[in-house]
Parts: sequence; C-alpha cells; structure tokens
Amino acid sequence: MLPSKLTYQTTLRALRSFRHHACLSGAVSHKEEWLSGCCLRSNVGPGLRSIWSSVGEAQRHGRRSFSVSAAAIVNAAPAPVQPYLRLMRLDKPIGTWLLYLPCAWSIALAADPGCLPDLGTLALFGTGALLMRGAGCTINDMWDKDFDQKVTRTATRPIAAGEITRLQALVFLGGQLSLALGVLLCLNYYRYL
Repeated sequence: MLPSKLTYQTTLRALRSFRHHACLSGAVSHKEEWLSGCCLRSNVGPGLRSIWSSVGEAQRHGRRSFSVSAAAIVNAAPAPVQPYLRLMRLDKPIGTWLLYLPCAWSIALAADPGCLPDLGTLALFGTGALLMRGAGCTINDMWDKDFDQKVTRTATRPIAAGEITRLQALVFLGGQLSLALGVLLCLNYYRYL
C-alpha cells in the first residue's frame, strides 16, 4: 500500500513524468532505461519512488519476482499442445474472467444468507467459461484466417501462422463444444432457469 503522502497531485505529476519520459525515450525500446532511473529523479512521492526503484532494480539485474502467469503455463506445456492452448487464448485469460465473474457473482448472490456459494457450481461455471471462450476464439480464428495473416498483431496466431490447419482447428472446436455440453448436462434443471 502506498503511503498517505501520495496525493492526487503527486500521482498526476508521476503520470505526466511517465508520459514525458516515455515520449522522449521511445516508450517501448527504452523501457528498461526508464525503469532504471529516469523517472526516479522526477518529483514523485517517496512510496512511488521506492516501488519504481525496486522494479528498476529487478530489471537491471535480470531478476524476476515469483509469479505464475497464464502465459508461463502455456509456455511450460508440451510443444505439440502449445498451439492449441494459444488458439483458445489460454495465455490471455481476461476474456474467460469476463465470462466467469458475472456467473460467480450471481451464484454468490443466490446462496443462502450466511452460507458460502456452492463450490461445485462455481467450478462448473468456471470450466464452462473457459471452454466457451476458447471455442469462440477458435471459430473466430478459423473465419478470420486470411485477415489475421495480413495484420501484424494477429499474424502469429496458430491458424494464421500455419501451426494448425483449419481441419485440426475444427476437430479441436468440436472437442471444446462437446466438453462444454458435458458441463451443461451436469447442471440440474433448476439452474437452467
């Protein structure tokens, strides 16, 4: 938590300083240089200065703090499986969270007062969100293969890059939809309403 001395004005100064230094240094290419000190000399609060100095220190010495990310999980998977995990965007989980969180919130609100929500139902909806988001990404990449090849941001997607054929993607889509149907059939009639 940042100290109380970090006020709105200091935050604004820090953001202006960031924008100024990012513009001067080319933002992306000199990110490490910016983290390692140029913003530390600007007039920001002591709490923000210590946060940035620790980030810069870790960047300078090549250390990373311990963190488990979805991208790290995808990269740790066996090489033949990685294109399929990237096809369902498992390395970018924000879409799955956007599907799952409203469901989890509704399940929590439907729980009896003073009781925890049903963990089995939460798990089913989480699995369903993961599978259906993956199916949506798969069918999108199948339809947009020709466009994805022409756009720099999407050219490395598995179908556009040629790592997976459209037939393989279709079989994978069928598997995801079949598993999602299995999740749906695990729910009782009352939960459909």
